[in-house]
Amino acid sequence: MTETVWTDAFLDKKRTECDPEADEAVRRLTEREVTLANELMKQLIINEQPVPEELPPSLRRFFVDTDTLPPWAQMPLILEGQRFFNRCAPQMLLALFCASLPSCYAASKGVQVLHRTGKMGRERVTWGRQRLFTSPRSGLSVGLLSALARGLLARFKGSRSSAGSGLPTNLYRRILETAQMVVDVMAPDEGPGNPAGLEPGGRGIRTAQKVRLMHAVVRRLFAQEGRWNSALGQPINQEDMVATMLAFSVVTLRALPKLGCDTSPRERQAYYHSWRVVGHIMGIQGELLPERYEDGERLYDKIAQRQFLWSPEGAEMTGALLELLDHVTPGNLFDDLGEVLIHHLLGDATADAAGVPRKHDLMSTLLMGPLIGLGWVTDKTNDRNLFTAELSELLGRKLMEGIVWAGRGRNRLPFRLPDHLRETWGLHGWEKAPAPEGQKATA
Repeated sequence: MTETVWTDAFLDKKRTECDPEADEAVRRLTEREVTLANELMKQLIINEQPVPEELPPSLRRFFVDTDTLPPWAQMPLILEGQRFFNRCAPQMLLALFCASLPSCYAASKGVQVLHRTGKMGRERVTWGRQRLFTSPRSGLSVGLLSALARGLLARFKGSRSSAGSGLPTNLYRRILETAQMVVDVMAPDEGPGNPAGLEPGGRGIRTAQKVRLMHAVVRRLFAQEGRWNSALGQPINQEDMVATMLAFSVVTLRALPKLGCDTSPRERQAYYHSWRVVGHIMGIQGELLPERYEDGERLYDKIAQRQFLWSPEGAEMTGALLELLDHVTPGNLFDDLGEVLIHHLLGDATADAAGVPRKHDLMSTLLMGPLIGLGWVTDKTNDRNLFTAELSELLGRKLMEGIVWAGRGRNRLPFRLPDHLRETWGLHGWEKAPAPEGQKATA
């Protein structure tokens, strides 16, 4: 595919197209099956089991039909991309939180779904059951669909919502779930019984399928509520889905050199190829999955030029992200560093579109002074060398440590980490463990 295909007319059409296969699987669910699916879907990820026989037929067919890689997938290249992720994992995580996610919030149309699903707290479900218990269009309970949408999401520990917003902790949970998906799909092969994330039986495939199905549930719920603004295009449409995939691949890869992590053309192509495969599993059309990384860059830039514009919803999501970063990183040395990092990694135009405040003069603020003194930040205004590899790795490790502990809590799943990362970093990823005293992010 060439760049000339990605015209405004072409991408405008993609905003009207969604994911017929997943949408049909959800459409066929009865009320009884929604309740059953909610419980079974939780176990599907926790126990890494094959598709349960008890799963409603439409969902069982969906999981069976969508768990294979596309014919163009190159497993050696995927494994190389996963090894690259694990080599630069701390910087990758930092790039996810301070580049990829904010770039998603800069898209004023696409962020509307993220914002609305983040507000789907229990109070909304209660209201839905009282006022819209039965949809006049299909007879399927809107309240039950809301419950399924929540059940399809892993349960993470959040904190109080961003100052004065009154939003439920679902915003924080959605952010942490995104980090979990990235770790799942990039998990390396750890021997018999623990395949790589995108190998047959890998956790990453199942996680991607589950997110894809959740997208279909959200689309169905919005359609039944009847309050979606059609000027935005369809909710979770093809353009928005590929923009997210490119944020996790292209945006991350562009950020790494600014975090002191050099990349080779082969590594960039391998990592991009891995996400291209994930995009296929999640229902993105092939004509939006260019083969070459350089073409993926061009597509991302075209979408950014079309969609990046400040919105109150994007700014609210960014505010939640910044507060989460402050909440989960222990100590005070790195407080308020998120704004600096986002502007540094994305540039002022995209950071402004995402609603990131311009709080700091990088070379004069008291925030940066101690870091310069420690040798973690250079004293030159140089995009390439501002943050050293040592500082970026330290920040990434502390962020992961905080995320793992933020996932603790009664009836919530802990954050899962591949064994070798958990052991190398001295973190508990899957099994239960007591929270350390004085930890900033407590369960």
